[in-house]
Amino acid sequence: MSPALSPAKQGVRTLKSLGAPTRAARVLALGPDGFDLARAALDGLDPGALTLVHPGPPPPRARFDTTPDSLGELAAARPGGFDLVLASGALETSGLGRIRTDLGHMTTLLAPRGALALIIDTLGAPDAEGGFDALLFPHLSRQGALGDTPRTLLPAAAWVLLLQSLDLDVQAVQGLGEQEAAPELFDRHAARLDLYDAGELATGRLHLIARKRGDGA
Repeated sequence: MSPALSPAKQGVRTLKSLGAPTRAARVLALGPDGFDLARAALDGLDPGALTLVHPGPPPPRARFDTTPDSLGELAAARPGGFDLVLASGALETSGLGRIRTDLGHMTTLLAPRGALALIIDTLGAPDAEGGFDALLFPHLSRQGALGDTPRTLLPAAAWVLLLQSLDLDVQAVQGLGEQEAAPELFDRHAARLDLYDAGELATGRLHLIARKRGDGA
């Protein structure tokens, strides 16, 4: 039996199936999976050069570079400098204002017709430790009572609208209503969950490809 794919490899494989560009000349990757994400991108997308946003140097014999710079610093120094920006789990733990700012920086970093590939845990996605606690008790999540890195719980449609508001063309989405929440969740918390649209609650992990407008390949 072949070993199970890591979450990073699974995510990159899904993005590739949705049309994430292979053999892009310049790729920027960021997310908590760090080195695993970089290796998965190298193996699955075969970029010409890959830079990982990471505070430390790459491991020995790594085929990618790292940069400690923030997205804002990179956007100021290298506007249009990347043909593909790949982000996995790098956005949801920020507030809404920060999310929009970070997406704006990613857009600035893209060359014309460059691709933005995102893996996002959306409104209905359970947290690894707390299950659906952050969804059921958002006020406690905002206060930090449910963990050190509370997620901003946005529905999938909101992520699509955010990208469109930045003048990006959303080309492919996987995860809209494809993962159903457990029935017992509704049985136990019907009053709280009645506030949400059932279709959005059925959304868990979202894979999304968007393109920057303009002349280019």
